[in-house]
Amino acid sequence: MFESLKSLWKKEKHPPEDYDEQSRVLAGEIVRLEGELQGNPGNGEIQKALILIYNRALSVYAKSKTHRQEIDSLFVRIDELRNVIRRNI
Repeated sequence: MFESLKSLWKKEKHPPEDYDEQSRVLAGEIVRLEGELQGNPGNGEIQKALILIYNRALSVYAKSKTHRQEIDSLFVRIDELRNVIRRNI
């Protein structure tokens, strides 16, 4: 019953370097998808993929020393993308 609560307090076994590498990969993917979206702003599939990768990047960036300072700008980009999606609906 309390396994889900126990998992919240468990220490993660990933070294910080893993998060730094994951954050670099995610940053590259974000740049690629944002470039594709610039070329085709109405493409729903790119918008969905970008929202998913933004959400994945939030947790990785929070644990990464090299990308931690980019979390605020990531939230701003998420809000902007949500506004674009709302306008297209």
